[in-house]
Amino acid sequence: MKAFRIKVEGIVQSVGFRPFIYRLFKNCSGWVRNSSGYVEIYLECQTSKEKIKKLIKTKKPANSQIDSIHIEEFKINKRAFDGFFIKTSSNKNTTPSIPPDLSICDQCAKELFDEKNRRFLHPFINCTNCGARFSIITGAPYDRDKTTMRYFTMCKICNQEYNTPSDRRFHAQPICCNECGPEYFLINKKKIIAKGIEAIKKLSEFLTKGGIALVKGIGGYHLYCDAFNEDAIERVKQIKNRYSKPFAVIVRDINTLSDYCFMSTEEQKLIESQIKPIVLLRLKSNKLQSATMGSPYLGAMLPYTPLHLLIFHFSKLKFLIATSANFTEKPLIYSDKDAVNFSETDYVLTNNRRIIRPLEDSIVKLVGNKKLIYRYARGFAPGVYSRKTKPNILAVGCDLKNNIAVSLKDKVVLSQYSGDLEEYENYLRFKEKVDDFLNFFKVKPDIVVCDKHPNYLSSNYAIENFENTLQVQHHKAHFASVLFEHQIKKPCLGVVLDGTGFGDDAAIWGGEFFIWDGKNIERVGHLKYMPFAFSEKAVKEPFRLAILWLKHLNITNHPLFDKYPEITKAAAFIEKTETSSAGRLFDVAAVLLGIKEKNSYEAEAAVNLNYEAFRSHSKEKLSYTIKNNIVDFSPTIEQLVYLNKKTNRSDLAMMFHNTIIDAVFENILNISHSNNIKNIALSGGVFQNEIILSGIVSRLNKKGFDVYFNNTAPINDGGIALGQIWLANSRLNI
Repeated sequence: MKAFRIKVEGIVQSVGFRPFIYRLFKNCSGWVRNSSGYVEIYLECQTSKEKIKKLIKTKKPANSQIDSIHIEEFKINKRAFDGFFIKTSSNKNTTPSIPPDLSICDQCAKELFDEKNRRFLHPFINCTNCGARFSIITGAPYDRDKTTMRYFTMCKICNQEYNTPSDRRFHAQPICCNECGPEYFLINKKKIIAKGIEAIKKLSEFLTKGGIALVKGIGGYHLYCDAFNEDAIERVKQIKNRYSKPFAVIVRDINTLSDYCFMSTEEQKLIESQIKPIVLLRLKSNKLQSATMGSPYLGAMLPYTPLHLLIFHFSKLKFLIATSANFTEKPLIYSDKDAVNFSETDYVLTNNRRIIRPLEDSIVKLVGNKKLIYRYARGFAPGVYSRKTKPNILAVGCDLKNNIAVSLKDKVVLSQYSGDLEEYENYLRFKEKVDDFLNFFKVKPDIVVCDKHPNYLSSNYAIENFENTLQVQHHKAHFASVLFEHQIKKPCLGVVLDGTGFGDDAAIWGGEFFIWDGKNIERVGHLKYMPFAFSEKAVKEPFRLAILWLKHLNITNHPLFDKYPEITKAAAFIEKTETSSAGRLFDVAAVLLGIKEKNSYEAEAAVNLNYEAFRSHSKEKLSYTIKNNIVDFSPTIEQLVYLNKKTNRSDLAMMFHNTIIDAVFENILNISHSNNIKNIALSGGVFQNEIILSGIVSRLNKKGFDVYFNNTAPINDGGIALGQIWLANSRLNI
């Protein structure tokens, strides 16, 4: 007789993995249990290692992710067990895991509206295939007593389902029903006016009539209103002080969405997946103009909680504005106390299940059928990568779009997103996130890695609170994040285009070309330096930089000089540094074309320049020069100034994009030819621009290059932490 000890690692907890193993091997003898970070199996039967691996891998639950299966085989004289059973979880001191939150599954959605089902209209319906996880877990392994569901005692029937291995809700930790689960409350002026399903009905009626409400979701509170009610949207804009950045929407169903947006097969798969992210889709018309504010995209998601389905069920609404409940730049509200004291809306819909970790909605776009992640949060986080590192590493990321990461022996975990750390409350949330990850994973980092920027709050936090810190250059970390994600082993050329980052020469970098030769990362090219001044004001008010660059290029007559005479005078004597930033180049182009002179949110000018380019089909490009792998866009800027008076603005915007694509492509050809490199890695916030990314990738593919960019982590600064881990573990010349 054979026996096997099996260890399955990955996302294998809270996804129905143990009942799956039970059903798979119920005719054998042995047991299965959760350990801290993996599933452990003892199996007695006449089979082979190969067959066991194949069975587990091919039949695994849809929401599981198997990183590794380790099997030890040995002979036994007789069976130790009469049958196969599910054993109590082990609390061994090993690496724990946290599963992401998952949207309601199809089976639960069907039961939700089945009048004969005992969970009919139950707003917390879930099973092992869906429901809250990361947002409610307090410890490992993932068992009910280590979630905020421990405060709700299961009724007799739920308890029976929970303990029946053949049941879909076997060990579904948030299991509950109308008799024993959490409850919703509708609050007006700090008083409860309705409970349970009546609270949801009244909220739905209120939203249908044009009201706005604060609503508790999986990872925090959101402001909801009818996406077709302009008065309601105007009120939301006033609350958030947000007048130009598009809002995301929850749409009733996929058929409704297809009436308003173009969708490829891959986009539909993504939006219908259990991650249920916000997906940026091209609009068919401007019928949702108040929500999209001029964007050619609609950020749309399907209902991902039972509550969403119930709101649409009790109303005739097609689209709901669903925007984070926070004031501009401040963190998401997730505390019930803060929500009840929120005085900007008439109604608050809350519940008595506590949120442990605040989670924004993830934002994704497909480019060439590959994911481009803008915001890494609900459904994705925590992201687990099977990577071995010699030391335990904490990477604190950077100050914009902050995600942190920790390495734990044989895996790296990427955290959820939090906002700009310059906002003090976001900085506090960042510190809480670091403490949470270190405590949850029970890790004391051997190395803490941060950005080289001397003024980054994340870097100062690392240096002040940990002894063994390592500072790495921002753009090298961007490059390294692609090397990490795709496990690139051969020499590679990296192109990083973003806003700003502290360079090794103390200049502000942002348009960089690197080579990794397997030992070192070397900067081999960049955008030609241009002057930079006015500090953060130049980013928020890019007309300042436009004036500075016009003066630098000896352009003596421009309408900006008359419009901003004081800034024009200051440009002559203000202290300057230098920048190679591609992001600032896009800002200046937007100003010179009269598209945007001030940013009310990050990269607004560049985003609107991109929108303008979408209106043109021009194939023309402007002038630029390349010398010694340094790309000079001075001729481009000069042409934008002179052509702006006699060329269509949309055409000029597209011509500018064509110029960037052509120049970057040509410089890649130069560098790759000189160094015999065929692997290209692209990263940085500028590559969120679909025209730029798809244009460069297309031309490189036609030339036979292997092109890589961030697909499973953000291509913007949210992926920096993974690059920091890679650099710290490699200890290259950084």
